[in-house]
Amino acid sequence: MDTLNRLRELLMPVLGITSIDEIKPDSALVKDLGAESIDFVEILYLIETEMGVKIKIQEIAMTEYSSDGSNLQNGKITGEIAEKLNRDFNTSRFCEGMTVKELFESFTVMDFATIIDKKRNSH
Repeated sequence: MDTLNRLRELLMPVLGITSIDEIKPDSALVKDLGAESIDFVEILYLIETEMGVKIKIQEIAMTEYSSDGSNLQNGKITGEIAEKLNRDFNTSRFCEGMTVKELFESFTVMDFATIIDKKRNSH
């Protein structure tokens, strides 16, 4: 089974979703699926135990892109960081001026699968 579909299966009980069809690759975990911060603890645990991949919360909170503040201007990401995010996640939805909170809230199921695959391929 591919990473994306396995992840969708793992998300169902955590998010109280009864049909895998409700979890689309472009569904944002927070905005679309209603994930709360405590859900991410369980999701990360399941990914580690069921898929064998350890992910740190910082990797999905996008803090590696902005943790020291040098990539932020007035609390918002720079154009350079938006470009890097778009490249890393093969998308065009990140843009200059987004806040870290907006980044986290727009984090999708596919973004999660991308991180899992990158971590698997790096070993």
